[in-house]
Amino acid sequence: MKNALKALSLALFACALFSLDAAAQYTSTTDMEARPVHEYNAITMIGSPYLHPDFAEGTITLSNGTIYEGVNIMYDQVRDVIVFKGKDGQVKELIEPVKEFSINYIHNNGKLHKTFRKGYTGEGVSADAFLEVLADGKTTLLKKTSKKIFDRKGYSSATIDREVQESEEYYIATGNKLTKVKKSKGSLLAAMPGKADDLQSYIKTNALNLRNDSDIIKLVEHYNSL
Repeated sequence: MKNALKALSLALFACALFSLDAAAQYTSTTDMEARPVHEYNAITMIGSPYLHPDFAEGTITLSNGTIYEGVNIMYDQVRDVIVFKGKDGQVKELIEPVKEFSINYIHNNGKLHKTFRKGYTGEGVSADAFLEVLADGKTTLLKKTSKKIFDRKGYSSATIDREVQESEEYYIATGNKLTKVKKSKGSLLAAMPGKADDLQSYIKTNALNLRNDSDIIKLVEHYNSL
């Protein structure tokens, strides 16, 4: 009887600890610090300032370790901020320090899962900038997509056309230190030293086209496996 009571007490204690840990890590969006969202004046906008033009389910990890799961978010790539929709339906801009977030959405009838992370420095990149994680490990492949909005007014026209233009830059990171790379064999091999012969053989054997993100990911993943 005593053993049974002892086992029950231990089980209840473990459940209590688990509940406290869960409460600390997975918090309601009503607890998130936010401010009113920035509204774009889409007069005649070509392109979108967002990664995905609609809200999609995501997970946000703050710098203090707090995790928000199942949040409806959008990633504003012009201002490099996260916009979320609370349970009350209000749209706000998250202002808490974020370490990482992931987002799931449908694009061209395919399911996409993307992860973005802060904390990398070098090559003129701020530690507060979100970089997309393409391949993770001891060597990390990262991509930065930046967007800018340009207003154009035709000659003798009262109409203003607003266009979103984007640029992409790629980086290899060891730890949190960035090295900017081009989508070329020479640039990528220089950023992943010590295994040039093996990497060149892998590129040739697998007919990798290093102009494609998917093939660069394969190369970095292979490098991490060596």
